[in-house]
Amino acid sequence: MSFTDKLGSWLMPFASKMANQKHLVAVRDSFIDIMPIIMVNSLFILLNSLVFSNISSLNFLSDLAFMVNNGTMGVMTIFLTFIIGYRLANHYINQGDIEAKFLNPIHAGILSLALTLIMFPLINPVTPIGSEESVEVYGVYLQSLTSSGGMFVGIIAALLGTELLLRISKNKKFRISMPEGVPPAVSDSFNSLIPESLVIIIFATLTFAFVKTTDSTVPAIIEKIISAPLQYAMESPLGLVVVQLFTQVFWFFGLHGQNIVSSVTSPSMLTAIQQNVDAFAAGDVIPNIVTNPWIGMYTLLGGTGAILPLLIAIFIGSKRKDYRDIGKIGLLPSIFNISEPVMFGIPVVMNPFFVIPFICIPLINLGIAYPLTALGLVAKSVVIPPWILPPILTAWVTTAGDIPATLLSAALFILDIFLYLPFVIASNKAIKTDKLN
Repeated sequence: MSFTDKLGSWLMPFASKMANQKHLVAVRDSFIDIMPIIMVNSLFILLNSLVFSNISSLNFLSDLAFMVNNGTMGVMTIFLTFIIGYRLANHYINQGDIEAKFLNPIHAGILSLALTLIMFPLINPVTPIGSEESVEVYGVYLQSLTSSGGMFVGIIAALLGTELLLRISKNKKFRISMPEGVPPAVSDSFNSLIPESLVIIIFATLTFAFVKTTDSTVPAIIEKIISAPLQYAMESPLGLVVVQLFTQVFWFFGLHGQNIVSSVTSPSMLTAIQQNVDAFAAGDVIPNIVTNPWIGMYTLLGGTGAILPLLIAIFIGSKRKDYRDIGKIGLLPSIFNISEPVMFGIPVVMNPFFVIPFICIPLINLGIAYPLTALGLVAKSVVIPPWILPPILTAWVTTAGDIPATLLSAALFILDIFLYLPFVIASNKAIKTDKLN
Protein backbone atom coordinates (compact mmCIF):
# COMPACT_ATOMS: atom_id res chain seq x y z
CA MET A 1 0.00 0.00 0.00
CA SER A 2 1.44 3.39 -1.03
CA PHE A 3 1.80 6.33 1.34
CA THR A 4 -1.09 8.08 -0.40
CA ASP A 5 -3.33 5.08 0.13
CA LYS A 6 -2.33 4.80 3.79
CA LEU A 7 -2.95 8.50 4.36
CA GLY A 8 -6.31 8.25 2.62
CA SER A 9 -7.41 5.25 4.68
CA TRP A 10 -6.65 7.18 7.88
CA LEU A 11 -7.96 10.55 6.75
CA MET A 12 -11.23 9.56 5.07
CA PRO A 13 -13.05 8.28 8.19
CA PHE A 14 -11.92 11.32 10.20
CA ALA A 15 -12.94 13.79 7.49
CA SER A 16 -16.26 12.01 6.96
CA LYS A 17 -17.13 12.20 10.65
CA MET A 18 -16.15 15.86 10.78
CA ALA A 19 -18.10 16.70 7.63
CA ASN A 20 -21.24 15.01 8.98
CA GLN A 21 -21.06 16.02 12.64
CA LYS A 22 -24.49 17.56 13.24
CA HIS A 23 -23.36 20.57 15.30
CA LEU A 24 -20.54 21.49 12.92
CA VAL A 25 -22.85 21.05 9.93
CA ALA A 26 -25.47 23.34 11.50
CA VAL A 27 -22.85 26.04 12.13
CA ARG A 28 -21.23 25.64 8.71
CA ASP A 29 -24.49 25.75 6.75
CA SER A 30 -25.71 28.74 8.76
CA PHE A 31 -22.65 30.73 7.71
CA ILE A 32 -23.37 29.75 4.11
CA ASP A 33 -26.98 30.94 4.54
CA ILE A 34 -25.93 34.47 5.54
CA MET A 35 -23.25 34.82 2.84
CA PRO A 36 -25.51 36.66 0.33
CA ILE A 37 -26.25 39.54 2.71
CA ILE A 38 -22.58 39.73 3.69
CA MET A 39 -21.57 40.01 0.02
CA VAL A 40 -24.17 42.74 -0.57
CA ASN A 41 -22.71 44.64 2.36
CA SER A 42 -19.22 44.22 0.91
CA LEU A 43 -20.44 45.68 -2.40
CA PHE A 44 -21.62 48.82 -0.63
CA ILE A 45 -18.39 49.04 1.38
CA LEU A 46 -16.49 48.92 -1.91
CA LEU A 47 -18.73 51.52 -3.54
CA ASN A 48 -18.32 53.79 -0.53
CA SER A 49 -14.54 53.47 -0.68
CA LEU A 50 -14.07 53.88 -4.43
CA VAL A 51 -16.98 56.14 -5.40
CA PHE A 52 -19.05 57.76 -2.66
CA SER A 53 -16.08 58.98 -0.59
CA ASN A 54 -14.05 60.23 -3.57
CA ILE A 55 -16.72 62.15 -5.48
CA SER A 56 -17.91 65.18 -3.52
CA SER A 57 -21.33 65.22 -5.18
CA LEU A 58 -21.90 61.64 -4.03
CA ASN A 59 -20.61 61.99 -0.46
CA PHE A 60 -24.17 61.95 0.87
CA LEU A 61 -24.50 58.33 -0.32
CA SER A 62 -22.00 57.21 2.31
CA ASP A 63 -24.93 57.05 4.73
CA LEU A 64 -26.55 54.55 2.37
CA ALA A 65 -23.54 52.24 2.74
CA PHE A 66 -23.69 52.53 6.52
CA MET A 67 -27.43 51.75 6.48
CA VAL A 68 -26.75 48.54 4.52
CA ASN A 69 -23.98 47.61 6.95
CA ASN A 70 -26.26 48.15 9.95
CA GLY A 71 -28.89 45.84 8.49
CA THR A 72 -26.52 43.08 7.36
CA MET A 73 -23.17 42.50 9.06
CA GLY A 74 -24.21 44.79 11.89
CA VAL A 75 -26.74 42.18 13.08
CA MET A 76 -25.32 38.98 11.61
CA THR A 77 -25.15 37.31 15.04
CA ILE A 78 -28.94 37.67 15.22
CA PHE A 79 -29.40 35.92 11.87
CA LEU A 80 -26.77 33.30 12.57
CA THR A 81 -28.13 32.34 15.99
CA PHE A 82 -31.65 31.81 14.69
CA ILE A 83 -30.51 29.74 11.71
CA ILE A 84 -28.24 27.45 13.78
CA GLY A 85 -31.08 26.61 16.16
CA TYR A 86 -33.44 26.10 13.24
CA ARG A 87 -31.04 23.85 11.33
CA LEU A 88 -30.06 21.74 14.34
CA ALA A 89 -33.71 21.14 15.25
CA ASN A 90 -34.43 20.21 11.63
CA HIS A 91 -31.61 17.68 11.75
CA TYR A 92 -33.12 15.90 14.74
CA ILE A 93 -36.55 15.89 13.11
CA ASN A 94 -35.20 14.53 9.81
CA GLN A 95 -33.26 11.85 11.70
CA GLY A 96 -36.47 10.76 13.41
CA ASP A 97 -35.27 11.62 16.91
CA ILE A 98 -38.46 13.61 17.57
CA GLU A 99 -41.64 14.56 15.71
CA ALA A 100 -41.96 18.06 14.28
CA LYS A 101 -45.13 18.71 16.30
CA PHE A 102 -43.10 18.37 19.51
CA LEU A 103 -40.03 20.33 18.32
CA ASN A 104 -40.83 23.11 15.88
CA PRO A 105 -37.60 24.29 14.15
CA ILE A 106 -38.85 27.88 14.07
CA HIS A 107 -39.40 27.75 17.82
CA ALA A 108 -35.86 26.40 18.25
CA GLY A 109 -34.51 29.33 16.23
CA ILE A 110 -36.50 31.91 18.19
CA LEU A 111 -35.47 30.32 21.48
CA SER A 112 -31.79 30.38 20.43
CA LEU A 113 -32.03 34.08 19.73
CA ALA A 114 -33.83 34.75 23.01
CA LEU A 115 -31.11 32.90 24.96
CA THR A 116 -28.42 34.92 23.21
CA LEU A 117 -30.06 38.22 24.11
CA ILE A 118 -30.51 37.01 27.69
CA MET A 119 -26.77 36.41 27.92
CA PHE A 120 -25.91 39.82 26.46
CA PRO A 121 -25.27 42.49 29.16
CA LEU A 122 -28.18 44.64 30.39
CA ILE A 123 -26.11 47.79 30.87
CA ASN A 124 -23.62 49.03 28.28
CA PRO A 125 -21.31 52.04 27.87
CA VAL A 126 -22.34 54.43 25.08
CA THR A 127 -20.61 57.61 23.93
CA PRO A 128 -23.13 60.31 22.92
CA ILE A 129 -22.54 62.24 19.69
CA GLY A 130 -20.34 65.26 20.35
CA SER A 131 -19.11 63.92 23.67
CA GLU A 132 -15.78 62.35 24.59
CA GLU A 133 -17.07 60.63 27.71
CA SER A 134 -19.20 57.52 27.71
CA VAL A 135 -22.32 56.99 29.76
CA GLU A 136 -23.95 53.75 30.83
CA VAL A 137 -27.36 53.02 29.34
CA TYR A 138 -29.92 50.32 30.11
CA GLY A 139 -31.69 48.13 27.56
CA VAL A 140 -29.41 48.86 24.57
CA TYR A 141 -27.63 46.09 22.68
CA LEU A 142 -24.23 47.09 21.33
CA GLN A 143 -23.61 46.54 17.62
CA SER A 144 -20.21 45.14 18.55
CA LEU A 145 -22.16 42.19 20.01
CA THR A 146 -24.93 41.90 17.43
CA SER A 147 -22.33 41.88 14.62
CA SER A 148 -19.29 39.69 15.21
CA GLY A 149 -18.43 40.21 18.88
CA GLY A 150 -21.37 38.14 20.14
CA MET A 151 -21.06 35.40 17.53
CA PHE A 152 -19.68 32.74 19.87
CA VAL A 153 -22.35 33.57 22.43
CA GLY A 154 -24.96 32.98 19.74
CA ILE A 155 -23.39 29.71 18.62
CA ILE A 156 -23.22 28.38 22.17
CA ALA A 157 -26.78 29.51 22.92
CA ALA A 158 -28.13 27.90 19.75
CA LEU A 159 -26.33 24.57 20.19
CA LEU A 160 -26.82 24.13 23.92
CA GLY A 161 -30.31 25.64 23.95
CA THR A 162 -31.56 23.42 21.13
CA GLU A 163 -30.02 20.30 22.69
CA LEU A 164 -31.67 21.09 26.01
CA LEU A 165 -34.98 21.88 24.31
CA LEU A 166 -34.84 18.54 22.47
CA ARG A 167 -34.34 16.54 25.65
CA ILE A 168 -37.09 18.32 27.56
CA SER A 169 -39.49 18.11 24.60
CA LYS A 170 -39.04 14.33 24.48
CA ASN A 171 -40.48 14.05 27.97
CA LYS A 172 -44.25 13.52 27.67
CA LYS A 173 -44.81 15.08 31.10
CA PHE A 174 -43.96 18.52 29.70
CA ARG A 175 -46.43 18.41 26.81
CA ILE A 176 -49.82 20.14 26.80
CA SER A 177 -52.37 18.09 24.89
CA MET A 178 -54.74 20.13 22.77
CA PRO A 179 -58.11 18.91 21.47
CA GLU A 180 -58.53 17.90 17.84
CA GLY A 181 -59.34 20.72 15.48
CA VAL A 182 -56.88 23.17 17.06
CA PRO A 183 -54.72 24.76 14.32
CA PRO A 184 -51.22 23.20 14.10
CA ALA A 185 -49.49 26.54 14.80
CA VAL A 186 -51.44 26.90 18.07
CA SER A 187 -50.83 23.25 19.01
CA ASP A 188 -47.08 23.60 18.33
CA SER A 189 -46.88 26.69 20.52
CA PHE A 190 -48.55 24.95 23.43
CA ASN A 191 -46.35 21.87 23.01
CA SER A 192 -43.30 24.15 23.17
CA LEU A 193 -44.55 26.30 26.05
CA ILE A 194 -43.22 24.31 29.01
CA PRO A 195 -39.95 23.10 27.38
CA GLU A 196 -39.05 26.59 26.14
CA SER A 197 -39.97 28.15 29.49
CA LEU A 198 -37.70 25.70 31.33
CA VAL A 199 -34.78 26.33 28.97
CA ILE A 200 -35.15 30.10 29.34
CA ILE A 201 -35.36 29.82 33.14
CA ILE A 202 -32.21 27.67 33.24
CA PHE A 203 -30.18 30.01 31.00
CA ALA A 204 -31.46 33.17 32.69
CA THR A 205 -30.72 31.82 36.18
CA LEU A 206 -27.20 30.71 35.26
CA THR A 207 -26.48 34.02 33.51
CA PHE A 208 -27.81 36.03 36.46
CA ALA A 209 -25.73 34.00 38.94
CA PHE A 210 -22.60 34.38 36.80
CA VAL A 211 -22.98 38.15 36.42
CA LYS A 212 -23.65 38.72 40.11
CA THR A 213 -20.82 36.50 41.37
CA THR A 214 -18.09 37.51 38.91
CA ASP A 215 -19.01 41.14 38.14
CA SER A 216 -18.41 40.28 34.48
CA THR A 217 -20.55 39.34 31.46
CA VAL A 218 -21.00 36.15 29.46
CA PRO A 219 -19.69 37.72 26.20
CA ALA A 220 -16.62 38.99 28.04
CA ILE A 221 -15.70 35.59 29.47
CA ILE A 222 -16.36 33.80 26.15
CA GLU A 223 -14.21 36.38 24.39
CA LYS A 224 -11.40 35.70 26.86
CA ILE A 225 -11.64 31.90 26.82
CA ILE A 226 -12.68 31.08 23.24
CA SER A 227 -12.89 33.95 20.75
CA ALA A 228 -9.59 35.74 21.36
CA PRO A 229 -7.38 32.60 21.58
CA LEU A 230 -8.95 31.04 18.48
CA GLN A 231 -8.62 34.22 16.45
CA TYR A 232 -5.03 34.67 17.66
CA ALA A 233 -4.23 31.12 16.56
CA MET A 234 -5.84 31.68 13.17
CA GLU A 235 -3.94 34.94 12.66
CA SER A 236 -0.57 33.28 13.35
CA PRO A 237 1.53 31.90 10.48
CA LEU A 238 1.40 28.41 12.04
CA GLY A 239 -2.40 28.48 12.30
CA LEU A 240 -2.62 29.70 8.71
CA VAL A 241 -0.42 26.84 7.47
CA VAL A 242 -2.36 24.20 9.42
CA VAL A 243 -5.75 25.39 8.14
CA GLN A 244 -4.63 25.59 4.51
CA LEU A 245 -2.77 22.28 4.71
CA PHE A 246 -5.87 20.45 5.92
CA THR A 247 -7.98 22.19 3.27
CA GLN A 248 -5.68 21.01 0.48
CA VAL A 249 -5.26 17.48 1.83
CA PHE A 250 -9.02 16.99 2.20
CA TRP A 251 -9.57 18.24 -1.34
CA PHE A 252 -6.89 15.92 -2.72
CA PHE A 253 -8.87 12.98 -1.39
CA GLY A 254 -12.06 14.24 -3.01
CA LEU A 255 -13.57 15.92 0.06
CA HIS A 256 -14.69 19.55 0.06
CA GLY A 257 -11.86 20.96 2.16
CA GLN A 258 -13.36 24.41 2.68
CA ASN A 259 -16.68 23.02 3.90
CA ILE A 260 -15.00 20.70 6.38
CA VAL A 261 -12.50 23.22 7.76
CA SER A 262 -14.86 26.22 7.73
CA SER A 263 -17.18 24.61 10.28
CA VAL A 264 -14.38 25.23 12.79
CA THR A 265 -12.73 28.36 11.40
CA SER A 266 -15.72 30.43 10.17
CA PRO A 267 -16.52 32.20 13.47
CA SER A 268 -13.01 33.58 13.98
CA MET A 269 -12.51 34.27 10.28
CA LEU A 270 -15.77 36.19 9.99
CA THR A 271 -14.91 38.14 13.13
CA ALA A 272 -11.55 39.05 11.60
CA ILE A 273 -13.03 40.38 8.36
CA GLN A 274 -15.76 42.22 10.28
CA GLN A 275 -13.07 44.00 12.31
CA ASN A 276 -11.26 44.90 9.09
CA VAL A 277 -14.43 46.21 7.47
CA ASP A 278 -15.28 48.32 10.53
CA ALA A 279 -11.75 49.74 10.72
CA PHE A 280 -11.73 50.50 6.99
CA ALA A 281 -15.09 52.28 7.18
CA ALA A 282 -13.86 54.34 10.13
CA GLY A 283 -10.54 55.18 8.47
CA ASP A 284 -8.56 53.32 11.14
CA VAL A 285 -5.62 50.93 10.80
CA ILE A 286 -6.74 47.53 9.44
CA PRO A 287 -6.04 45.03 12.26
CA ASN A 288 -6.05 41.53 10.72
CA ILE A 289 -4.03 39.86 7.98
CA VAL A 290 -5.63 36.42 7.84
CA THR A 291 -9.25 36.36 6.71
CA ASN A 292 -11.08 34.07 4.30
CA PRO A 293 -11.06 36.71 1.52
CA TRP A 294 -7.31 37.27 2.02
CA ILE A 295 -6.60 33.54 1.80
CA GLY A 296 -8.86 33.25 -1.24
CA MET A 297 -7.27 36.03 -3.26
CA TYR A 298 -3.89 34.26 -3.17
CA THR A 299 -4.97 30.60 -3.31
CA LEU A 300 -8.39 30.46 -5.01
CA LEU A 301 -6.89 31.03 -8.45
CA GLY A 302 -9.45 29.25 -10.56
CA GLY A 303 -10.42 27.02 -7.67
CA THR A 304 -8.77 25.49 -4.64
CA GLY A 305 -5.15 24.60 -5.31
CA ALA A 306 -4.67 27.20 -8.08
CA ILE A 307 -6.44 25.13 -10.74
CA LEU A 308 -6.34 27.80 -13.47
CA PRO A 309 -2.50 27.97 -13.43
CA LEU A 310 -2.54 24.15 -13.61
CA LEU A 311 -4.70 24.29 -16.73
CA ILE A 312 -2.37 26.79 -18.38
CA ALA A 313 0.58 24.55 -17.48
CA ILE A 314 -1.27 21.63 -19.10
CA PHE A 315 -1.86 23.62 -22.30
CA ILE A 316 1.85 24.52 -22.35
CA GLY A 317 3.53 21.26 -21.41
CA SER A 318 1.13 18.33 -21.50
CA LYS A 319 1.16 15.80 -24.35
CA ARG A 320 -1.80 13.94 -22.90
CA LYS A 321 -4.90 14.32 -25.04
CA ASP A 322 -7.20 13.43 -22.12
CA TYR A 323 -5.72 16.18 -19.95
CA ARG A 324 -5.95 18.77 -22.72
CA ASP A 325 -9.53 17.82 -23.63
CA ILE A 326 -10.69 18.05 -20.02
CA GLY A 327 -8.74 21.30 -19.71
CA LYS A 328 -10.69 22.83 -22.59
CA ILE A 329 -13.96 21.85 -20.95
CA GLY A 330 -12.90 23.08 -17.51
CA LEU A 331 -11.25 26.33 -18.59
CA LEU A 332 -14.31 28.60 -18.57
CA PRO A 333 -15.71 27.30 -15.26
CA SER A 334 -12.25 27.63 -13.72
CA ILE A 335 -12.08 31.32 -14.66
CA PHE A 336 -14.99 31.71 -12.25
CA ASN A 337 -13.39 29.48 -9.58
CA ILE A 338 -15.50 26.41 -10.39
CA SER A 339 -12.86 23.69 -10.26
CA GLU A 340 -14.89 20.47 -10.03
CA PRO A 341 -14.71 19.62 -13.79
CA VAL A 342 -10.93 19.63 -13.55
CA MET A 343 -10.65 18.21 -10.03
CA PHE A 344 -12.69 15.12 -10.92
CA GLY A 345 -12.23 15.11 -14.71
CA ILE A 346 -8.46 14.98 -15.16
CA PRO A 347 -8.57 14.08 -12.22
CA VAL A 348 -6.47 16.06 -9.77
CA VAL A 349 -8.09 14.12 -6.95
CA MET A 350 -5.87 11.17 -5.93
CA ASN A 351 -3.51 11.90 -8.83
CA PRO A 352 0.05 11.02 -7.68
CA PHE A 353 1.60 13.37 -10.25
CA PHE A 354 -0.13 16.42 -8.77
CA VAL A 355 -0.24 15.66 -5.04
CA ILE A 356 2.90 17.69 -4.23
CA PRO A 357 2.10 20.89 -6.17
CA PHE A 358 -1.61 20.80 -5.34
CA ILE A 359 -0.90 20.74 -1.61
CA CYS A 360 2.23 22.90 -1.58
CA ILE A 361 1.50 25.71 -4.07
CA PRO A 362 -1.20 27.41 -1.93
CA LEU A 363 1.18 27.21 1.05
CA ILE A 364 3.95 28.79 -1.02
CA ASN A 365 1.60 31.57 -2.15
CA LEU A 366 0.58 32.34 1.42
CA GLY A 367 4.19 32.08 2.57
CA ILE A 368 5.05 34.88 0.14
CA ALA A 369 1.93 36.98 0.72
CA TYR A 370 1.94 36.90 4.53
CA PRO A 371 5.24 38.73 5.17
CA LEU A 372 4.55 41.23 2.39
CA THR A 373 1.18 42.00 3.96
CA ALA A 374 2.68 42.15 7.46
CA LEU A 375 5.28 44.66 6.21
CA GLY A 376 2.54 46.82 4.72
CA LEU A 377 3.78 46.42 1.15
CA VAL A 378 0.39 45.09 0.08
CA ALA A 379 -3.01 45.91 1.56
CA LYS A 380 -5.09 43.73 3.87
CA SER A 381 -8.57 42.47 3.02
CA VAL A 382 -11.50 44.81 3.67
CA VAL A 383 -14.20 43.41 1.35
CA ILE A 384 -15.82 39.98 0.99
CA PRO A 385 -16.03 39.44 -2.78
CA PRO A 386 -18.34 37.01 -4.59
CA TRP A 387 -16.50 33.68 -4.77
CA ILE A 388 -17.08 33.46 -8.55
CA LEU A 389 -15.05 36.63 -9.17
CA PRO A 390 -12.12 35.75 -11.48
CA PRO A 391 -8.59 35.51 -10.06
CA ILE A 392 -6.48 38.69 -9.77
CA LEU A 393 -9.63 40.82 -10.05
CA THR A 394 -10.56 39.24 -6.71
CA ALA A 395 -7.46 40.76 -5.10
CA TRP A 396 -8.34 44.22 -6.42
CA VAL A 397 -11.89 44.01 -5.05
CA THR A 398 -10.92 42.38 -1.72
CA THR A 399 -8.39 45.14 -0.95
CA ALA A 400 -10.68 47.94 -2.22
CA GLY A 401 -8.49 48.69 -5.21
CA ASP A 402 -4.97 48.14 -3.89
CA ILE A 403 -2.63 47.90 -6.90
CA PRO A 404 0.35 46.21 -5.13
CA ALA A 405 -1.92 43.42 -3.82
CA THR A 406 -3.40 42.97 -7.30
CA LEU A 407 0.07 42.79 -8.87
CA LEU A 408 1.16 40.29 -6.20
CA SER A 409 -1.82 38.07 -7.04
CA ALA A 410 -0.89 38.26 -10.73
CA ALA A 411 2.75 37.44 -9.96
CA LEU A 412 1.75 34.43 -7.86
CA PHE A 413 -0.55 33.29 -10.65
CA ILE A 414 2.40 33.27 -13.09
CA LEU A 415 4.66 31.61 -10.50
CA ASP A 416 2.11 28.85 -9.99
CA ILE A 417 2.12 28.04 -13.71
CA PHE A 418 5.87 27.42 -13.58
CA LEU A 419 5.57 25.45 -10.33
CA TYR A 420 2.98 23.14 -11.88
CA LEU A 421 4.82 22.77 -15.20
CA PRO A 422 7.48 20.20 -14.15
CA PHE A 423 4.80 17.94 -12.69
CA VAL A 424 2.66 18.28 -15.82
CA ILE A 425 5.65 17.32 -17.97
CA ALA A 426 6.36 14.39 -15.64
CA SER A 427 2.78 13.17 -16.14
CA ASN A 428 3.55 12.73 -19.86
CA LYS A 429 5.54 9.64 -18.90
CA ALA A 430 2.30 7.93 -17.98
CA ILE A 431 1.07 7.97 -21.60
CA LYS A 432 2.96 4.80 -22.50
CA THR A 433 1.77 3.07 -19.37
CA ASP A 434 -1.83 4.03 -20.10
CA LYS A 435 -1.54 2.60 -23.63
CA LEU A 436 -0.16 -0.67 -22.31
CA ASN A 437 -3.07 -0.95 -19.90
